[in-house]
Amino acid sequence: MEYYDTIYVVFIPLEQVHGIVDQLGAFASIVRYTKEGIECEMLMDNNDFIVMDEITHIHVEETI
Repeated sequence: MEYYDTIYVVFIPLEQVHGIVDQLGAFASIVRYTKEGIECEMLMDNNDFIVMDEITHIHVEETI
């Protein structure tokens, strides 16, 4: 069985930091980032961040 996992790397202009999207929604998403050594997880409007890159992992499960 094969499935894909996509990680979205984002830039948040208001905070001047990079982060990743934990849950992508149609209008808002949960974004996780670290600022000044503190890990933050926020519900953000999709207009408040810029998707910089997408990293896709392919997971393959072998059946015996």
